[in-house]
Amino acid sequence: MTEPTGQAMAADIETAVRAVPGVTTIFRTGGIISKVVDAGAQLLGAQQNEAPLIRWEHTPDGPRAEAAIGVLAAAGAAETSRRVHAAIAALCTDRGCTPVEIRLTVVHIDDGPGDLASRRTSTASLVMPTEISPQD
Repeated sequence: MTEPTGQAMAADIETAVRAVPGVTTIFRTGGIISKVVDAGAQLLGAQQNEAPLIRWEHTPDGPRAEAAIGVLAAAGAAETSRRVHAAIAALCTDRGCTPVEIRLTVVHIDDGPGDLASRRTSTASLVMPTEISPQD
């Protein structure tokens, strides 16, 4: 079996992670320095803007996938993380890339549009001006 390229495998993992119920966003992984270098390379045109947000790398201990995700609060961060882990593991098994080390970080928990709308309604009702009658 032919081993997938790093970028192709990262893109496939990203697609699999996006398909997991409860995942709202995928964030770029890595430290601040790697993010600054990526941004600079993109500005200079040396790197694609469409580079996968998932990190896929081969280490001396074997392949490793790293993802930073946002999750829907109603879906539960722990349960969504388990589903993401299972999706990555299944894809890696299908591609013959096992064992794989999987690192997941939940960096944002989204309350969802329903909760946001109710907060806006509540806030609006708290700040509604009261009618002031003129003093005689």
